[in-house]
Amino acid sequence: MAEIKQSQSPVINPQLVQAMTNMKKERNQITESAFVNSLKAARFLVPANVDTIQKAQANSDGTVELKDQPQIKFVLFSSPDGNRYFPLFTDALQYQKWADHDKHQLTAISYSDLCQFIQRDQNANSNIVGIVINPYEHNIMIQKDSMLRIMNTEALAPGTKIQIGDFKEQPQELIDLLKEHLKGHEEIEKAYLRVMKREDKPNPNFLLVLDFDVQALGNDAVKALFDGIAAAVRPQLRGVELAIVPASNNFGVAALKNASPFYEK
Repeated sequence: MAEIKQSQSPVINPQLVQAMTNMKKERNQITESAFVNSLKAARFLVPANVDTIQKAQANSDGTVELKDQPQIKFVLFSSPDGNRYFPLFTDALQYQKWADHDKHQLTAISYSDLCQFIQRDQNANSNIVGIVINPYEHNIMIQKDSMLRIMNTEALAPGTKIQIGDFKEQPQELIDLLKEHLKGHEEIEKAYLRVMKREDKPNPNFLLVLDFDVQALGNDAVKALFDGIAAAVRPQLRGVELAIVPASNNFGVAALKNASPFYEK
């Protein structure tokens, strides 16, 4: 069960819909970056049922009074293997494509709020594995770990102009948390933390550059590594975006100019 605030403003996501359509046609760094950035800014329609429960309230005279309190229970979709997904709809037309759309109520929720709900309740809802966006058209599934990584990292499209530099004041708590987490990863030789400022963003981001053998680790393991780091340091990000790149690619090489590692194996 979850208590959430309902919104009366219309939910439409034309940029996200276009980004998903483009990514379905051709998946590359440009279309993926557009999708990630649109997703993070999106609000969705989510089917839900409202239940009324009674909660005891103590009065000043020592009596206890039972009061009705509405709570919202999200409607989840189940896969054949028993896993459950949050169905997210980008607009009312997408929601109406579901045969059972008229059997439930709707609430609006932002992507960031949904990530917070999943992270807070992930132990109690261990069989909730992620989300599915517009299941009757785009049908894009995102696993729970990837959702949190997307929320805490920044997608960079080719051609984006950026500036990279050092901190005026070191984020010591974040650095200490990173050091502790990286101790459990023998594959990481060195790690660097820098400031990154994009031309299309008003505020700077954190940039984490990791020195490791990408080919030896493999794509799936690299993804799991980045997901784990993003989830581990999320409490210290305080809303600031985090980009994670390997030191071996062109961007990583450029980012390491005049940089010193904060971590070495």
